[in-house]
Amino acid sequence: MKTTDCLGLPYPECAPPLVKDASDIEQLRDFALTTDAAVQALADSVSENLRNPDSASMFGTRASTGQDVVHFYPTVDFDNAGMGDTNADLIRIQEDGWYMCGGWVQANSASLPNSIGLRIEPIVNGDVITSRQGPGQPAVGDEFVGWVDMLFLRVGDALQAMSHHTASAALNVTYISRIWAHLVIANV
Repeated sequence: MKTTDCLGLPYPECAPPLVKDASDIEQLRDFALTTDAAVQALADSVSENLRNPDSASMFGTRASTGQDVVHFYPTVDFDNAGMGDTNADLIRIQEDGWYMCGGWVQANSASLPNSIGLRIEPIVNGDVITSRQGPGQPAVGDEFVGWVDMLFLRVGDALQAMSHHTASAALNVTYISRIWAHLVIANV
């Protein structure tokens, strides 16, 4: 039995010279069922990848000294795919693909100078994977920095962010931070 070019669906055909019909009703039924299954699979894929892609957003607060601080996110405020890992306080990827990732950090200290040169970078599985983004924008007693990046991530990858500042390492800073990830293209 021949199959269609793009999806490989089997279809019945007449025996040449089109006098005798070689197909029977079972073959026609099988063709209808496989076509229906292919259309449903396409509809499910569109629904999952375009209308409801994997997404998560988490936030947290941490007081710390030192110039390099890895941020943890114990609170999930949006998660439609089980990506918010509250045991490890980070985003855990559930599907291979390209993700739009981002977030922000706010640094606050009673003795915060005008600017501490706050920068931020995403880390995956404990490793820095892009260059630092920033510098932060100082405000009265606070400094803010945001980041966004396109990352190819695999199932099980752990996504966090790390901030860096150029002020004294002894400066005690309270950080409020947010991180998010949104699947843009699933790996096919």
